[in-house]
Amino acid sequence: MWLLALMILIMPFEASPYLYIAPNFLGVFPDFTVIKLLGLVGFAWAMMRLASGHPHGALLGSRLASLFLLFFFGVLFAGLVSGSGFLAISRYLAFLTFLPFVLVSVQTQQDLGRVLRAMALSLLIVFPYALRQMIRFNDRLGVGLYETNYFATILVLVIPLAFVFAAQATVPSRRWLWTSAGLLLVLELFLTSSRGGFLGLLVAGVVFLYRRRGLAGAVGVMVIMLLGLIIVPTDLGSRLWTVFETETAAPAGLEASNKAHTALFFAALRMIADNPIFGVGPLNFKSLSTLYTGLEQGNIAHNSFLEVAAEFGIPVFVVFVMLIFATFRILNRAERLGASPEGRQLAGWAEGLRSGLIGFLVAGFFISAQYEKMLWLAVFVTIVLGRFAAEVRAAELAAPAGADGLVLEPVPEPSR
Repeated sequence: MWLLALMILIMPFEASPYLYIAPNFLGVFPDFTVIKLLGLVGFAWAMMRLASGHPHGALLGSRLASLFLLFFFGVLFAGLVSGSGFLAISRYLAFLTFLPFVLVSVQTQQDLGRVLRAMALSLLIVFPYALRQMIRFNDRLGVGLYETNYFATILVLVIPLAFVFAAQATVPSRRWLWTSAGLLLVLELFLTSSRGGFLGLLVAGVVFLYRRRGLAGAVGVMVIMLLGLIIVPTDLGSRLWTVFETETAAPAGLEASNKAHTALFFAALRMIADNPIFGVGPLNFKSLSTLYTGLEQGNIAHNSFLEVAAEFGIPVFVVFVMLIFATFRILNRAERLGASPEGRQLAGWAEGLRSGLIGFLVAGFFISAQYEKMLWLAVFVTIVLGRFAAEVRAAELAAPAGADGLVLEPVPEPSR
């Protein structure tokens, strides 16, 4: 468990030269880093535990895990058909080794809470370093650490979790600490000036607050987010406005970006139409994009869904969409728990993950985020959360309920 937590905490630092080990590992994993080393150690440990009969081995046969395995083999097949080579699918191979590591490490509900907290804390720990790099390069937050828009998308995924922990805290000091942590993460996102990240957070916040505070909460978070565009000293507001304002000329960089995004959108559709079954192959979109866009420079699709469909084909894209829906199905069922303290805790975590994933997917319409580790970590912990939710649901149904609907613990008979 602690090895997994360590891996998550240093995950945002992966691009740091201090964590770089070698150009590749056995010719399989390119850009071999400390994080990938920890992942392989965790995979070896998990496989030994599974071989000895670990109970979470059954989770590999769950619907969500099976869909991921089907998706992986679909990617592998698309790579073989297109001749992309083994290196092109190495990223998904890393996720494949990550799956059993997560399933075996998260053995209890308390472990699940630690993993979710580590996901949020990792983006807080990296903030001082990210701020240093931002000042050093005189650019948006995330530069010199990560690609700015991808960094914003990961922030969207974890921000709702911080506010869930704040709401669940029973000690006032912890509640204020987690609230402050959530607000700091929001500030980080504003400093990235990412348009997709902002829209993703806006949708995630509306979904999160609507479930908790109704329509008034949803409207309130929209107002606060829009005020943030004015209060926080970034160029995010002007960057967003260029999307809607056509009469005023945008800065050269933004105007070129807007035109490239439009060209890539239609290029992806034509690429899918030309290769609907097997796709063009993993990581081939960028090299082929110039044939469809007419632009001099190749680029990724800047849309996760279109890139998956274009590179892997429509059948694999359908599996990918089914996987996303299966993840939300588990989270929706867990969110309905609440008759016991354990159930309410799981329901809150499920609500935070669901809101974060919705925001992540919205942001994923503007970047190609299907390779992000945090996305697959969220999917894999959802598998374990589903098992805990099923156990808690069974216990809640089996336990007698009091007049107020709360589950009553059975009273032991007095000893004779």
